[in-house]
Amino acid sequence: MEFGFEAGSYAVREVDGGDSPEDFLPVFNSNPGFLDASTLHTGVTAFTEEEVEKFLWHNTAMENSHCLVIRSAERVVGVMALLVPHPREGQPWVGSLIVDAEEGHERVANPVLAELERSLAAQGWTDVFVGPMVSMVESIGWWRSRGYESIERRLDNDKREVDVHRKRLRRFSFPDRAR
Repeated sequence: MEFGFEAGSYAVREVDGGDSPEDFLPVFNSNPGFLDASTLHTGVTAFTEEEVEKFLWHNTAMENSHCLVIRSAERVVGVMALLVPHPREGQPWVGSLIVDAEEGHERVANPVLAELERSLAAQGWTDVFVGPMVSMVESIGWWRSRGYESIERRLDNDKREVDVHRKRLRRFSFPDRAR
């Protein structure tokens, strides 16, 4: 299963060999709080190209994983990691949604997430999950503002405490267009 779609002025597609870690570096490094939290508060507030490359590789190499690049024109403005399906929930899971802080979540992430949800619903998925880190209070608030409901706290694969959220996807019915 490949993911690729347009969300307003943003093009979203799978990361491929033509994508350079250097292109993603400004996105990661515009989010120092996220980087610190994701590295278990070890003081890491900037990534190197090698760390970005590791992130991209990890999120494309795992079974059922998809790493999506979000572009505005020719500039990378975000990256999203997905597991479809997640082995535990059996439904899609947004592992990360990282947006250039200068662009902002409201401008970039809102339309991208809405289009992803429509795409997943059209494929027959009933739910989508996300696990923002407990220490990322603003992130949890943003996910809740998008209709995600907290269902449990647990440790993720990297031993970070996350607040697992689920959103039930709406089924879209299309009228018969036959004449």
